[in-house]
Amino acid sequence: MTAGLPGATSGTGAGGAFPSPFGAGPAPAQKARGIPPLPLLTLINFFNYLDRQVVYGMTPFIGAEFKLSFAQLGLLATVNLLVFAIASLASGPIADRFGPRKVIFVGILVWAIATIGSALSTSYAMLLFFRALVGVGEGGYGPSANTLLCADAPPEKRGRALGIYNIGMAVGGTGGLALGALLAPKIGWRGAFWIAGAPSLLLALLSAFIAAPARLPRPVSLPARAYLLSSTYILALAGGVLATFGASGLIFFARPMILDVRHFSIAVGSGFMAFVGLGCGVGGVVFGGYWGDKLNRRASGGHARAIGLSALIQIPFGVGSLIVTDHIAFMALTAVAVFFLSVYNGPSAAVVDELGPPQFSATLQAVFMFGIHVLGNAPAPFVIGAIADHSSIPLALQLTVVAFGLAGVLFMIVARRQKAGPSFHSEAAP
Repeated sequence: MTAGLPGATSGTGAGGAFPSPFGAGPAPAQKARGIPPLPLLTLINFFNYLDRQVVYGMTPFIGAEFKLSFAQLGLLATVNLLVFAIASLASGPIADRFGPRKVIFVGILVWAIATIGSALSTSYAMLLFFRALVGVGEGGYGPSANTLLCADAPPEKRGRALGIYNIGMAVGGTGGLALGALLAPKIGWRGAFWIAGAPSLLLALLSAFIAAPARLPRPVSLPARAYLLSSTYILALAGGVLATFGASGLIFFARPMILDVRHFSIAVGSGFMAFVGLGCGVGGVVFGGYWGDKLNRRASGGHARAIGLSALIQIPFGVGSLIVTDHIAFMALTAVAVFFLSVYNGPSAAVVDELGPPQFSATLQAVFMFGIHVLGNAPAPFVIGAIADHSSIPLALQLTVVAFGLAGVLFMIVARRQKAGPSFHSEAAP
């Protein structure tokens, strides 16, 4: 394989040539017994995003109790995000060494305890600590969950499995915002934290019995950095950073764009945001997973190609939605754009999984998640906000469309490089 994808059977490329790791490797292990990973991890992912985003719907109530500034409220999210990214990076090598099931169990247990601790907080400092601790648990869980799903699903169904898994993300994220906003006035913000966090204790127990290999196969002797530094992996990471930057900016400024700039009523605007998040978001994620699998059956690189094409297709719809002022046209263009932008969340983990052998799958996932959150997610609200301060929100949000478009170009390049030869996991398949 050429063009920088390590483990090629022949040839060289931008990332160098490596011997094929699978030719004389051991036969794949038999499927482990236990709770099927996909349905359980999808439910866990729902509570993962519910626990993370429930605080966003309760900021007025938390701020009033502790007399917080907007900056202090924002720090609750920033600390969670930064700790999440660091924990993601650290958890990958641990999962590769000790197996993903143990890391998943500990991660869920930590974020469940931390969410309940948030409910018991009696000061801002205490709440800040527990929101950071939620990031530790979620960061440990994420890469291992992606790795386990990729190991469990056959290559021809990997994209759809990840698409179904990320339904939990779309529904849980929207549900967290709604839970906080609707229940905090009725039962208090502490009660909402209890509802978000308590079920995760049971899920942690169930995760201990999930079907998973004790450890992933270790068929190669090359170090992980050989795959992390390959040019194809770096291109995929850059694409992920740009896509995450665009998504973070859009999510953060969706409310002011819809309510303050386009002047929707609170009822109509909230309903539209829920429809876009649940309908278009979930639909795009599932479609992306199935579409990526279909393209991957035709040629290697299908998962990356699905992301690239969808990111390019959304450009006219995204640009149009930020230009038009008619409410009906705005809603239609926004819905289509969000659908295609959500495709990324379906097959993205499959792309990362295909860029290295199973031995280092969790490490590759962890570095990818660290990079996209630190370089893409974290700076987006500030950058878009700074541009909006000197222009307007619609003009600033055009940068998110550009970011997604550039991500599309990069993922198309990744797909072309993967097409030059079989992926690691297709090589390893029996």
